[in-house]
Amino acid sequence: MATRLDRLVGLLDSGGTPAVRSTAARQIGNIQRQHPSELPTLLARVYEHLRSKSWDTRIAAAQAFEAIAKQVAEWDPQKGATDTAEADWLTFAQFNVESVVRNGRVLLASAGHEFEDDGLEGLDPQARVAAQQAQMRKRLGMGAQFLDDDLLDDVDVKPNVLIKSEKPCDAHSDVQVGNKRKAEEAPEAEIDMSKLSARERNRLKRKARMDGKKKPVKAPVANDTKNGVVKAEPNANDPNAVKSEAVVVASKDVDKEADKHVFTVDTGAWAFSSVVDALEVDLFDAVWEVRHGAAMALREILKHHGFGAGRILGALDNSSRNQRRIEDICVRLACVLTLDRFGDFVSDHVVAPVRETCAQALGVASQFLAPAGVSALQDAMLQLARGTAWERRHAGLSGLRYVVAVRRDLASLLVGGTLDAALDGLAAADDDVRAVAAATLLPLVEPLVMCQPHRVPDVVAGVWAALAALDDDLAASVAGVMDLLARLFAQSEVRNSTSHTPEMVPRLFPFFRHALAGVRRAVVQALQTFAEMADPVSQSETSSEPVLVSDAGASWISSECLWLVLQNLVLETDTGILEASAKLWYTLLKRVRVDTVLRSFDIEQMFTLAATPLGTALPPALLRRNGSASSRHNVDAAMIQQDLGLLSRETLLQCRVAAGVALGRLCALWPVPSRAQVFGSVLERGLKSGWALQTQLAAVVVEECAMTERIEASGSSSTNDSLAHMVWSGEFSEPALMNSLRSSMLEVVGSASSFHDMRGAMQHARTECHGLHEIAGVRDALPEPFTLAAAQYAIGAGFEPVLLAAAKNAKTALIERRSRAQAAVDTCAALEQQYVVAVRASAAGAAIALG
Repeated sequence: MATRLDRLVGLLDSGGTPAVRSTAARQIGNIQRQHPSELPTLLARVYEHLRSKSWDTRIAAAQAFEAIAKQVAEWDPQKGATDTAEADWLTFAQFNVESVVRNGRVLLASAGHEFEDDGLEGLDPQARVAAQQAQMRKRLGMGAQFLDDDLLDDVDVKPNVLIKSEKPCDAHSDVQVGNKRKAEEAPEAEIDMSKLSARERNRLKRKARMDGKKKPVKAPVANDTKNGVVKAEPNANDPNAVKSEAVVVASKDVDKEADKHVFTVDTGAWAFSSVVDALEVDLFDAVWEVRHGAAMALREILKHHGFGAGRILGALDNSSRNQRRIEDICVRLACVLTLDRFGDFVSDHVVAPVRETCAQALGVASQFLAPAGVSALQDAMLQLARGTAWERRHAGLSGLRYVVAVRRDLASLLVGGTLDAALDGLAAADDDVRAVAAATLLPLVEPLVMCQPHRVPDVVAGVWAALAALDDDLAASVAGVMDLLARLFAQSEVRNSTSHTPEMVPRLFPFFRHALAGVRRAVVQALQTFAEMADPVSQSETSSEPVLVSDAGASWISSECLWLVLQNLVLETDTGILEASAKLWYTLLKRVRVDTVLRSFDIEQMFTLAATPLGTALPPALLRRNGSASSRHNVDAAMIQQDLGLLSRETLLQCRVAAGVALGRLCALWPVPSRAQVFGSVLERGLKSGWALQTQLAAVVVEECAMTERIEASGSSSTNDSLAHMVWSGEFSEPALMNSLRSSMLEVVGSASSFHDMRGAMQHARTECHGLHEIAGVRDALPEPFTLAAAQYAIGAGFEPVLLAAAKNAKTALIERRSRAQAAVDTCAALEQQYVVAVRASAAGAAIALG
């Protein structure tokens, strides 16, 4: 019967959702809290899932390791007087990138030798781990001076029990066994593969692989079937042999029991020492999933118990042992970063799970290193970052990224070398190297300003140069570079040290409609940062000249910039970017005199673009092509064509309403003397156009204009502060325009006319009704103009006389055609009701806002 632990461990692999797997991992941690002595058992049970092919299973296993580690007390043994023997741990002095590359084995997705015998099958678990560690050091070309002729010490391979079979054999059985052994030892008949077909050769290869899988394990076999156990006799020639009877369980759990011994530690040692040894071996496994799982588990263990690594009870200097053990782990992680070449591409960036996780583990381990150790770790990463292969540069910068982010207390020590390597990465030809270089510089912005202010111009110039060189539609590093740019100019020292910002900001404009959503979001956020650098401008000034404020200036806020932001609102389908664009629009309007940047002609074109009927292609003449980084891929093709097969009406309407809100805020901030002249005619034409969308959009503009003016007059700092502007009882700055718009809104609320937006649906309904009359032989029965009421009459009261006058053989066809016409007319009725409700609701909201 399965125990609770069995079920929880099974859920790590079979859980239906990540939430179920995560819950199972936490429950395993609770078992460790309730049963502290079962730590080796729990680690052994979870360890097997770290090697799973499933990404979710490995993540869940790492979460289980973290949950278990949280429930284990920190290991800080008492200091003693014993001077322990020097452990065979690697140091940064031994680390050399070229040596590792020359002597090591490149780690790809898989070496293809998973089923081959590695020569360690006959060893017990502890000896196998020790032998694999020695082989790994030999492959890396490090630590050879610490190796003797024999890979293993006697204590590592000393057997606990020697098994001897006691089952009696008779002569007949001896003959059978002898014949069986002869058959097994006889060489297989050689097969001439040239005479076999390709199908037969493949079948033999598959059979050979299956036979390799089924190779019997060299372990003792149960002889006493009566009791299900094996009675072991001590070896008389071995003085260390156990004299008492040992019982070995003969069941399918033999391997699990053996694995538990791997994670058992000696009294007075760090509880995770054995499992960390095993994970270090797995870090260099040929299969990338095994490396990934080992790196994640090592990261979680070090996160909670890095302080106890290497410490033993009674040691004279446990702090030194801890430093050397952490350094040993960091060197091994650095070797993995050097040798790993596995990578894949997901969405808009490269995914290197092994290198990324090892870099994270390095960052976690660095928090336990002394400053000298962190400096040595940085030097090791700089060796990688200065390499020629892009994978090595990517790995080195990834390691620096996490070390710098974790050890902010040593920023003054790390900023120099890391800054040079990151700037070189920004100038690299590989896009993924540029992306990780920008991410590496992000946590260094504040230390850079404080510790090395003279390097600020170099960094700013490097970022602008990297941005100018990015013209690829799939350049994922653009987002990282823009985030870095925004972080830099958020510092007042950076703004004061650069004087060419207004001329450089327009370089961001071509990325407004980039193919990648992350880049579009980053450019909006970067422009938001630059806009907030300027001080707000009063729109009541009578000067006709542009007002430039603050040291950075706002001269880059041009007509082109405002057009691109409004175009973003019309074309963007990502809700987060849409909201950020709306915020940017409002910030820009308050940083410049809008009447000096935009003309009345611009306002008319903006409203025309926003009010284009749904389903009709947007006018090409009104679209700014400067918003695309390249013409090779147009991310807005479906939106420009208003393809209702790819986009929903709700998505299109959301964008149009956002543009209407933006125009309403522009109307409220437009200087009073010319507001009625610029916006009055545009809004009146929209309200009386006969198009539902134009009428609705005009009402949205009026409502937002009134609400924004209330907010500005009440002194509220937020457009969402409804209480502040609802209690405002003042007068609008342009009362004549507002009174005229209020009268128009009331007319719209009381009107019941049809809209031009229904032309397509009405044409379809007319075609169906006309077909109905053609079947009945009736001509010119449909009135002109054809309205919804006429269509309802044609399939209702007007259909009965037609059906009675029709021939018997035509009545069935008439009834079927009437059903089709009925569906078309019902669609028209529902669409008209939808338009009427939307238009009246918008007009009513505007009337209420006007007071």
